[in-house]
Amino acid sequence: MSQPPRPRILVTRSEPGASETAARLHAAGYDAVLEPLFAIVPIEVVLPDFDALAFTSANGVRRFAVLAPRRHTPVFCVGARTAQAAREAGFVDVTSADGDVRALGDMILAKLPAGARLLHAGNEDSRGDLAGRLVSDGIAAQFVALFRAEPVPAPGPALARQLAGERVFAAALVHSPRGGEILAGMISAAANPAAVDVAAISPAAAAPLTGLARRVAIAEAPNEESLFSALANLVSG
Repeated sequence: MSQPPRPRILVTRSEPGASETAARLHAAGYDAVLEPLFAIVPIEVVLPDFDALAFTSANGVRRFAVLAPRRHTPVFCVGARTAQAAREAGFVDVTSADGDVRALGDMILAKLPAGARLLHAGNEDSRGDLAGRLVSDGIAAQFVALFRAEPVPAPGPALARQLAGERVFAAALVHSPRGGEILAGMISAAANPAAVDVAAISPAAAAPLTGLARRVAIAEAPNEESLFSALANLVSG
């Protein structure tokens, strides 16, 4: 008896995370279609002095690791994947908030003394004013943009076919507000797209697609485990 076809899932995040997600999709019984909607472009920057670091993305960790050799500074990460990237980069004192930017701010305030110099390094479009909140509570925090997410010039082959009216994939994964914005723009520009179902990692990632995607499932927590649960409900529903 033949097995039912594996659902095809569009992966829109940038590399190297796209390939990591594709491997997890394959293990979970899906076929992944890798077509990142943006590329990570480094920004040249001079880093200020700091006593501790905050990261809200694995890409921020990877870019920072190229720019600075220090690995014993306390590192505060928004979630488990970002913390894993920090440990893989050689940082030895890593703590995860296992939540969102608000949870990260709460954790930093609980652990850092007033007057400590904290550097939040990451995407120039980072959401939430982490540094501003910390400054108002006595932490000498500063944000430095290390990279930008530049949209691809055109959709990849599978997404292009879907936007032209052919049902190619069962759902798209959206890992960030930036990815949601770019996908929304592409859907809006299409004359007669096939319906697109989306599993989004957060309400902010889902928001641009409201009224454009046929169905949107939002992860209960901003991590890939919850995102995959949302995807499973979407595909089976």
